[in-house]
Amino acid sequence: MTLPSDLPNPDGNADTARSRRDLLLAGHDGRMFTETIGRPLLRAQQTAQTYRAAADHAELDRCGAPGRVWLRGQSALCHRRARIAADEAALATEQKQPDQAAAWAALADRYATAARHLARPAPVRDTAITSLRAAADALDARTPSIPAQAAAPLSGIALFSVDSGRQALDNARRGEGPVLKQVNTVEVELLLFAAYAQGQAETGYHVATQAVRALDHARKTAPEDQAEAMDPQALATAFELSEQALDAAEAVAPHTP
Repeated sequence: MTLPSDLPNPDGNADTARSRRDLLLAGHDGRMFTETIGRPLLRAQQTAQTYRAAADHAELDRCGAPGRVWLRGQSALCHRRARIAADEAALATEQKQPDQAAAWAALADRYATAARHLARPAPVRDTAITSLRAAADALDARTPSIPAQAAAPLSGIALFSVDSGRQALDNARRGEGPVLKQVNTVEVELLLFAAYAQGQAETGYHVATQAVRALDHARKTAPEDQAEAMDPQALATAFELSEQALDAAEAVAPHTP
């Protein structure tokens, strides 16, 4: 059987990143997208804190060392996140965003390293503690500096694009191309903007989250596999809110490509 510790760092695929983004948009008002794509560095930091706390508790013998099944489950989780980051790196490269690509690639390497530490056999408590601390250290490693738009250095990597959001919104209104694809593109940009704006541009954040909820509601008005049948009134409301949110994004980051 191939173990996570045997696997090389994953190669990225931009098409897979795009497909995953669409899947993450489904339901929960985009919360899964925000956690996975909008604030990946924050999630890595929180995961490191979890591993460090588990090691501390085990060292103090409060609850014993985590078992083999839990450690290997966490190893598999880190490897999945490494693959997500590698795919995002490929997408950023395709979009000619070298700083973002480097940051995603660094995050992929951090998760892959953590996965290998957690996959090591841990027959005794001390070995498990060592593996947990090594995994936490790997996830806490510094990420390459990224442009100022990436809001909080401990939170985001991906850039939002006002132009991309406006183009998709215009296409959706004119009925050019698959409407679901255009709606998803608008929502992606608004979720990335919301992740950027939270805590530093609260008005823009609230407008963006309202638009995201409206887009999600409009999507749900269509029968399954019939996206073209979304309720026109719900779409119109979502488009109006989206336009307001894109205006707010442009005001906050007027030089965003």
